[in-house]
Amino acid sequence: MFALQVLTGALLLCACVYYPLCLAAARHWRRTSSVALSRNPPPVAILKPLRGDDPEQYANFESFCRLDYPVYQIVFGALDPDDPGLENARRLQAAYPHLDIAIVAGGEVFGLNRKVCNLQGMLDVTEYDLIVLCDSDMRVRPDYLRRITAPFDDEKTGLVTCPYRGCHPRSLATKLEALAIGFDFLPGVFLANWLSGIRFALGATIALRRRVLEEIGGFRSLADELADDYRLGERAARAGWRVVLSDYIVDDVMGAESFRQVWARRLRWAKTTRAMQPGGWAGYFVTYGTVSGLLFLAANRFQAVGWIGLGIVWTLRGLTALLTARLYTQDENLPRRLPLLYLSDLISVALWVCSYCGSTISWRGERFRLGANGRLERLS
Repeated sequence: MFALQVLTGALLLCACVYYPLCLAAARHWRRTSSVALSRNPPPVAILKPLRGDDPEQYANFESFCRLDYPVYQIVFGALDPDDPGLENARRLQAAYPHLDIAIVAGGEVFGLNRKVCNLQGMLDVTEYDLIVLCDSDMRVRPDYLRRITAPFDDEKTGLVTCPYRGCHPRSLATKLEALAIGFDFLPGVFLANWLSGIRFALGATIALRRRVLEEIGGFRSLADELADDYRLGERAARAGWRVVLSDYIVDDVMGAESFRQVWARRLRWAKTTRAMQPGGWAGYFVTYGTVSGLLFLAANRFQAVGWIGLGIVWTLRGLTALLTARLYTQDENLPRRLPLLYLSDLISVALWVCSYCGSTISWRGERFRLGANGRLERLS
């Protein structure tokens, strides 16, 4: 019992150190990521791969038509010519005839990652050297392009990526997911950026030079990679290019998905991270202070010292999350949903445990096996 108390106490201490570090990392990101806007911003091609309908999809698309930017092109694409997302793209094309909006329906399937296949077909119709990849469920404000392209004034910058926050969650499942994004996933990104510099990319937004994409093998080299966004940032950094975490936060419009849908998606993310970063993912357990506090309480047989430890870690958890939201990310999911944060933590731990239960994943209605280092393998 004493050994158990020491072990759970050590876990509790790790979490109590981790939360303030994440707050400091968020502060560092906010202080160091802002750069002066370019006086002559370069032309940009925005690629938006589609597959199916997303919550508030037309409004999401429309936000890209109201950008304060001199010259840009929007390319929508879907491998299925009958994809419902293409209808919204055509509506947008008719509503904004003065904008350069292209639509690619159909394309070559050369790998298991259909998003990458889709992006390759869209790339063939782009006109500019600077390319922005952005998921279809993202919504932006007018200063989006000016902010994310500003770091490219430095010729050493090869890729810029953006943090994101959950927006408009309309079910309990998506509200919990929004909290996990803002106060579990994103703090880890800020900490990685602070300690070693960002060396990966996030699918919410990836801006990169065309020559960087060609240098690292292009989209075809990612044909069987599940985490294509992560790989783009990783390969750009390995090639010697500067990878930047932008000061702009993208809004991920979430809608009202069921718990089953959200669980399947988050479990896929968890298994992917475990496959690609097995050591880091195993050690990630020490960041779950809510569970560490409960284990410490149980190890101390619900006596006063256990309740004190739980109270300390819960206070630190809530306080650092609130300060992160108010001071740095402007995440509206807190403080009004603060009590759900601790439930979100428990679900995150459950996903961590389940990530070790097999290597099969579900993605866009298809099932795959995750092979070595996160590569997709088709199930027979």
